[in-house]
Amino acid sequence: MASPSHHIWIRTLTTALAARGHNVTSLSTDIEENPPENLHYLHLDRVYEVLYNPEDEDFNEEIDFFDMGSMNPYLQLFIFLDFSESSVKGCIKSKGFKQLMAYPDSFKFDLVIYDFLVDGIMLPFVQKFHDPPVIALTAFYSVEYATQIVGGTFNPAFVKYIIYEGDLSTFSGRLNNFLLSHLDYFLRMYYVAPQINSILRTEMPWAKDIRELNQLAKIVLLNKHPGLDIIEPALPNVISVGGMQIQRNKGLPKDLQEILDSAKEGVILFSLGTNVKSAMLGDARQTEILEAFRSLPQYMFIWKFEVESLPVEVPKNVIIRKFVPQSDLLAHPNLKLFISHCGLLSTQEAAWYGVPILGLPVFADQHQNMKLSLKTGMALEGDIGKIEQNSFRKLIEEMLQNPKYRENARMRSEIFRDQKETPLERAVWWTEFVLRHPNVTFMKSPSLDLGLAARQSWDVLAFLFIVISIGVFISLKTICCCYRICCKKSRKAKKD
Repeated sequence: MASPSHHIWIRTLTTALAARGHNVTSLSTDIEENPPENLHYLHLDRVYEVLYNPEDEDFNEEIDFFDMGSMNPYLQLFIFLDFSESSVKGCIKSKGFKQLMAYPDSFKFDLVIYDFLVDGIMLPFVQKFHDPPVIALTAFYSVEYATQIVGGTFNPAFVKYIIYEGDLSTFSGRLNNFLLSHLDYFLRMYYVAPQINSILRTEMPWAKDIRELNQLAKIVLLNKHPGLDIIEPALPNVISVGGMQIQRNKGLPKDLQEILDSAKEGVILFSLGTNVKSAMLGDARQTEILEAFRSLPQYMFIWKFEVESLPVEVPKNVIIRKFVPQSDLLAHPNLKLFISHCGLLSTQEAAWYGVPILGLPVFADQHQNMKLSLKTGMALEGDIGKIEQNSFRKLIEEMLQNPKYRENARMRSEIFRDQKETPLERAVWWTEFVLRHPNVTFMKSPSLDLGLAARQSWDVLAFLFIVISIGVFISLKTICCCYRICCKKSRKAKKD
């Protein structure tokens, strides 16, 4: 999955496995400069280029995440569906792909772990290395996205599609949610999957259908926790390891440590994550944000910003950094507020450390994450498309001066942390469980052998509808016949 946040999440597991003595090879769009001794990267170096470079005729237009976030959810759906096809085109052009293809077929892997959010585009390597057991995982929390892997059913009556913001208490909301959920499934199964198969077979003519390969997964590791995200039914081989990326505080750089320690009124962290860049805000919005920060000189602001030049002079109480150790900053007691895009990893880290969130969601699941945080009372929402310094300042002041946000964040932190083992320990245990039992099948659902119509009981409902309709039709016909007979007898009796 070409996303720095997904890499951060999965890197936590691969690093932990390497530390336990496993020899890990990571075929990845993002790589580490100094990985542990047992962790080896094969770089999928062309994927981001294919996804985001608008110059080559084979490449897509550059993605504007702000525009995407304001689109109709049906249009967003089609953009996301194109992501898998574009990713596989970048993969087969990459150095890492060619390196792994050059491995001898006799090379032994004991386990394959893959991010299934891009439809298992590299799964034919399972065939090349003689079918080792498979684990599916993703840094996202949706159980429904795993239905093609583990089986199960859709629940659009009460489980929102990832990019839908409608009200499920209304018929129109449930109708749109039903259509989006099922449209996504059918397009992935019957349009995207054949396209991916066709592209892969140019390099791997022996490759099986990825829909078949996806069903090899023994378990699914999801970035999910019931205290943080949507509630939905899950099969027993769907393992929740939400917040796996959150590690113990490793210590801040000396200069940031001094700033946090000496901040009398506290420090505020502002970050839009790894995909959305602050530079994308444009000069006007950057200026409004900086002026809002300037008007609050009693607080220190740390802004994760990818460029060094800004449209106006940076206030003395604002620190600009291209990279920030986000988790370590949130762990400091003087970090009072997190101004965030509400990506899932950032939302989890704020919840873990009990830091209130001023949310500026942009696209994808960020709006749902925002609403879930609002529901807990630890957050307020701003509009990133219409930032104005005075209203933005008032939101910041409300969150810093009203203790309820901090208290609600503290309670959410207590719930999130109250686990018998850490999410990473759970992920490592289940990974090694599959290594210990590579032929395990007892958790596999029989629903995988059924089509979606049978899984959702549409065939049964259709049969019952037809039977009831026939019964109603026969009853009405019988009533009408009886009525006509009675009318005839009545008329005859009157004549007599």
